[in-house]
Amino acid sequence: MSKSYVIEVGDDQAGVIIREDGESHYSFHSALDVYNALEGRKFANALLAERAAIAHSVSRKRRRVFANERGGVAL
Repeated sequence: MSKSYVIEVGDDQAGVIIREDGESHYSFHSALDVYNALEGRKFANALLAERAAIAHSVSRKRRRVFANERGGVAL
């Protein structure tokens, strides 16, 4: 039987991680486009996946702030 967990960042459902029978890792499946960079990444547990999603979100926000300060465009 597979196991799955929803990964949330703030009010956003970032994605879901799924561990299939016989596998030792969880695979990330993004629910929102902004988390597509994590798509397919492997994690040992839900906590590590959640931390990666939070780090990704913080990194995106920092890039946006930096770009706005420089008058550029954030990706």
